[in-house]
Formats: sequence, structure tokens, C-alpha cells
Amino acid sequence: MRLIAIFASTVNGMIALSENDRTEWTSREDKRYFKELTTSVGTIIMGRRTYESIGRTLPGRLNVVLTRNPTAYEESESLIFRSSSPEALIEEIEEWGIDQACLIGGARTFADFADRGLVNEIHITLEPTIRNGVTHLATHLKKPVSLALRGIVSLGPSVVMIYDVK
Repeated sequence: MRLIAIFASTVNGMIALSENDRTEWTSREDKRYFKELTTSVGTIIMGRRTYESIGRTLPGRLNVVLTRNPTAYEESESLIFRSSSPEALIEEIEEWGIDQACLIGGARTFADFADRGLVNEIHITLEPTIRNGVTHLATHLKKPVSLALRGIVSLGPSVVMIYDVK
């Protein structure tokens, strides 16, 4: 399965500015890019904290939420909760006939997948701001992630750097 991690970052590397960051600090253009990419891919994977900070199911996509307590939540056709390992979750999603997904957060969930070599590419929007924050993309990583730049997309005030994971 092709797994695409998608994040927004400040110039100084922060991906979350507070414990309940709702990314109000990102540009309209980044939000549009995020929606277009994740909707075209069709499946998004996130951790419980990311799901709770969003506060709702993102429409037009299968929302897969990793949590230690999946029975505490009510599922629907477009929202499922799992306590699986990253490998088991990928296997289950592939069994549904899905061959790609976007990993949308947070840093701990990213690390769980990246440390196991399951992330194939990263799209990171660099927002033109320097801010204090609570989390950067590598906060929970145990292993380095080597990248090869595939391209850069201009989003008005922001840029998206697209990397293949080596």
C-alpha cells in the first residue's frame, strides 16, 4: 500500500502549536491542498487526538482512527476505529481493496508508521510563520527518515515540499 503522510509546519518545524491544535494557523491554500489530496486518495488514517481536535468526520473520505479504546466510539460507513498495530491496520485496509491512504497525524501516529518503514511519501506544507509549539514532526521518531525531494508546489504564501521516503 502507498502511504502518504501530509502535514503543515511552521518555518521552525512546529506541526502543532497547542495540545488541541486545530491548524487555524495554516493558509487557505494549504487547507485546499489537504482537502484535494486526501479526497482524491480517499482514505485517511489518524490518531485519536487528531480526530478529536478535528471534531468531526472529514466528508468524502474513509476516516480510520487509531485508538487504544475503539469500542468507546460509534462507527459509521465512513468512520472506523481500530487499536491495531500499523502493520495489521495496513493489511486490513488492503483487504478492503484500498491501495493508498493519507496519514494525517499526529506526530506519534506518524512515528509509529515511519519507524516501521510504512510511509512512502511525505507532503509537508511550509507555512511562512515562526511560532512556539508543542510538537514537531520528529518528536516521537526512534529512527531517522531519509527523504528524496520529488517536487515543490507553490501555494501562494506557502510551499508544499513533496518527498519520497528512501
